[in-house]
Amino acid sequence: MLAMRDAKRCNASVRICQVSLSLILVASICFYTESTMLIYLAMSGIGIVAVFSNAIFKALQRRELLVEPCICWLVLIYALFTTYGVLFLRYGEYNWDSMLFNCISGIAVYLSTRDLLRAEGGGARFFQVLVFVSICVLVIVVERERALLFSGVRLGDTLSGNVNTVGRSLGTLSLFLSYWVMQTKSKGLVCVLLLVGAAALLTGSKGVLVFFAADLLVMQRLAKNKVMANTLIVGAVFLSVFLVFETPQLYQVLGSRIEDALYQLLGVGPGHYSWSTDARGGMIEEGLTAFFDHPLFGGGEKYFASISSFGYGYSHCNYVELLCNYGLAGLIAFYAPILWALWRVAACDEATRSLKCLAVAVVIVFLVADWSTVTYSSIIMAYFPALFVFALSRTCVVGKSREGMGAEKPSLES
Repeated sequence: MLAMRDAKRCNASVRICQVSLSLILVASICFYTESTMLIYLAMSGIGIVAVFSNAIFKALQRRELLVEPCICWLVLIYALFTTYGVLFLRYGEYNWDSMLFNCISGIAVYLSTRDLLRAEGGGARFFQVLVFVSICVLVIVVERERALLFSGVRLGDTLSGNVNTVGRSLGTLSLFLSYWVMQTKSKGLVCVLLLVGAAALLTGSKGVLVFFAADLLVMQRLAKNKVMANTLIVGAVFLSVFLVFETPQLYQVLGSRIEDALYQLLGVGPGHYSWSTDARGGMIEEGLTAFFDHPLFGGGEKYFASISSFGYGYSHCNYVELLCNYGLAGLIAFYAPILWALWRVAACDEATRSLKCLAVAVVIVFLVADWSTVTYSSIIMAYFPALFVFALSRTCVVGKSREGMGAEKPSLES
């Protein structure tokens, strides 16, 4: 009787985590806009309250504190940002309330992801959430922007952030979906992955290509039949190149931008001068120059915006923004714990080879993508790869402690 009650309680906890994580991620990707801010706050708030209530209840039962490396990392970096924003603001305003809400959202996403990975069959339940989130995002995109789908206009402008932010969010989802496709071999899931990939390409974000490459590499690494996998990957690359450069809609939103970037960076191809590419390079150079004036602790919150001649409030590069504003201390505080968590996953016996491959892939893509976007002040979906790796590393620690007590070794993969 007691075992049955515990099983029901555990199942209810997992359901709470699934619903809460879905609400927070969909809100982060789709509703962080001026016109839908109340929806964003309501969806995220419900998810946050549910996750924290569930976590506190379990902590009280087990008589343990909610003090974990990921939570400490989030509190540390947001405390750093807020301290600088209050005491060393160099330009404009610092939205401390938005950053605080982002910090709390990040903790909720981490706790729900951790608990889903810990649960029996947790791998499946966690990836089910991401499949559901992907479908919700696709439905919302089609409902809001169906008139733009084949118009040659970049997709995603009505969702959170800008089209590049949406492209990164969809690219992140595609990476997790690629992994789950290789685990389940589900044809329906393949369709979802293809639709998410198509939507990501239609945002016109060049950064999506990094995620696309990572998707293919993950599939290749996890495939049992390497010859067949390599053949399909080569075919997918050629098909994608054909669609991007020969389909009028995709060429207009992405193909022409790739040509312009190649022409601007390498002087090759039929492209034209790209002010966007040129400005990004100029801002990186400008930000690094300013960094050397205050290398250890930076010049203060929004220091880059105060000295930049390009008229932007940020540098479009997370490394430059952190170095310029917070110095080496800020850069190390932001990235070192993520690399530490990845190392813990790589050294963990409980995590399968495929999950380790996914963890390495999401961190590498996260690090590469940060060259073209400012992550630290972005929506919580931008943090999701790092939060996943932290959760996976914590699951490994729990697995070792349980195994040491003679309990059944937890499954991180269905």
